[in-house]
Amino acid sequence: MLVINAIPNDTETVIAGMPTRQVKALALALFLAAAASCQNAHADDAKHDGLWRGNGGAAFSDSYGNTQSSSLTITADATRQTQEDKLSLNGQYVGSRAQTTSNGVTSTSTTANQWEARSRYDHNISEKNFDFGGLDFNRDQIQLLSLRTVVSGGLGRHVIKTDETQWDVLGGLSYRADRYSNPGVTINNQATMGFDTTEFLLGEESTNKLTESTTFKQHLMYRPNINRDKGYLVTFDSTLMVAINKTLSLRVSLQERFNSLAQAPIKKNDTLFFTGINVKFGE
Repeated sequence: MLVINAIPNDTETVIAGMPTRQVKALALALFLAAAASCQNAHADDAKHDGLWRGNGGAAFSDSYGNTQSSSLTITADATRQTQEDKLSLNGQYVGSRAQTTSNGVTSTSTTANQWEARSRYDHNISEKNFDFGGLDFNRDQIQLLSLRTVVSGGLGRHVIKTDETQWDVLGGLSYRADRYSNPGVTINNQATMGFDTTEFLLGEESTNKLTESTTFKQHLMYRPNINRDKGYLVTFDSTLMVAINKTLSLRVSLQERFNSLAQAPIKKNDTLFFTGINVKFGE
């Protein structure tokens, strides 16, 4: 059995007798410690042969007793890269439920039910500069988000590009369409079932080949609205991958999502920390 620790901010979960905030702090400390312990390592060269490479995995946990809970995470990443361009595909599903019984009455609650699918195409303009286009889809039941569609495009620059480290900065525009489930949400004190908006897109990302078997990736994106007062979104993703053998690898991920428009009872940010075993494909 593979174990996942998912910590959605929209619920006051308690794990192993610890409050949610303490669990988050512990998860973050362990994650950063793992990354820092490998900071002086080296890595293999990136391959640009046009072949698909990636990994996918699933993690599941189930507990019984006074409280019954279960959680499931599925992740998949694939990349095709040449000297001229790169195509990246990413997908993720996170779901968890909790069931409690008190005085003979059983209640079930969904603490997480979300998925996202992302794609991006990068085309090298020069050795240091590139343009990109992206298409993202996202759904989150807890936030009543039925579907979010984002189309983006812009320019990027390889600030650092070595065998061990690649660090890029990006800028551009994105078009976002949000659709919400009944009864809708309140934005700027007005009830709505959805809206469309145009945003600036500012971000940075890096890939560090720490050793022949260890890779650390992080991605930060800030998207402020430029049309109307529709707030801003911030997303942060980081993953540490440690190869166990040629096929299996350990994945440790920390994610943060912040939506400035969220109003009570929906919280503005979600934090996810999870681990699992991934299966690699491509050589």
